[in-house]
Amino acid sequence: MRTTIPEDALLRRYAVSESGEALPHYTDCFVTTVPLAVNLATYVGAFYKTPLFRSERLVLRLAGMPSKDRDIELLLAGQQTHFAAWTVEDRTEDQLLMCDVNARTRSWFRVVPKGEVTDLYFGSAVIADGDELPYSYRVLLGIHRFYSRCLLRAAARRLTRR
Repeated sequence: MRTTIPEDALLRRYAVSESGEALPHYTDCFVTTVPLAVNLATYVGAFYKTPLFRSERLVLRLAGMPSKDRDIELLLAGQQTHFAAWTVEDRTEDQLLMCDVNARTRSWFRVVPKGEVTDLYFGSAVIADGDELPYSYRVLLGIHRFYSRCLLRAAARRLTRR
């Protein structure tokens, strides 16, 4: 389900300036709840290992940015700062913000444990050129939002099938 970006989210820096003004970047935020306690590493690991995301990893490998499951594990353990086409921009105990190699997009993950359930957040930012998004990104936003929701659902399914 689409939702607003939480006030304390690492992704928020791309939605609102420090003075509270809206920024020209595109941002989105989706959330789902799973019926189990999940930490950030488990969630992000499940996300990047879904069959759906593995197809993206295949495309990235063909583009010269290969990755292995071990790379994800090293990233989540804090022993590596990159994975395929992304590097860690920022992280906290419950959030991870990744930046793509061209610094055009961001991927954001967050977990909010609530006892025996956990809210899983996934969001992204597309960085504007000046005051507007590049045309190629604007055209693909509908597909991007659909794909983001599918990725989040796939990660939630993977976690609940463990």
